[in-house]
Amino acid sequence: MTGPGPGGVGLHPAISLFSLGAPRDYDAFACLFGVRDFHGTWRPVAADRGLPPDLSPEVQEDHAGWSGSAFAETWLAWPEVAAIDWTESALPRVTHVSRHHRAENGALRLIHTHDWSRAFARAGGINTLTTSPTDLADHCPEGTEWTTPTALFRAERARRRDAVPADGPWTPVWTVMETLAGVHGEENVRLVVWFDE
Repeated sequence: MTGPGPGGVGLHPAISLFSLGAPRDYDAFACLFGVRDFHGTWRPVAADRGLPPDLSPEVQEDHAGWSGSAFAETWLAWPEVAAIDWTESALPRVTHVSRHHRAENGALRLIHTHDWSRAFARAGGINTLTTSPTDLADHCPEGTEWTTPTALFRAERARRRDAVPADGPWTPVWTVMETLAGVHGEENVRLVVWFDE
């Protein structure tokens, strides 16, 4: 993460994602940066922009230290983060099946957001050994439901908030960026990322 340098000249590193406890989070990587989105689930927020032209010498040196294994370099400015529509759906295809418990009075309670079980296979008549959740889009539209006396399974599309939960591991990143933006100005704060094999 970068912010204004000494005296407000240029940008310099402020804190690393490692310091904020950011894990390998493939759902978020796909949603935000288009990395490892093998099924084209998301319209990424900031994909393949390369490194910013005004990258600080410290970050250039850090990037060079990856010995050519770095790829998908990109960056994301705080105003872009602040403008993300977290309710935006994945691209038009079913991404998962949710499972709900049906009480005797008919009330539903979410059990699993992503269910690909034998119980679903029996209810849906779909062979879960030869069909993947991403193949489901070929079999049914969003909202398709399969019911049993005690369960309801529903074909759904992920929302950005599913990939990057409000209380998830990216919360400290957004908090630090917002704090820096409040001190140095929104346009002066950005997240620079790259990935490795």
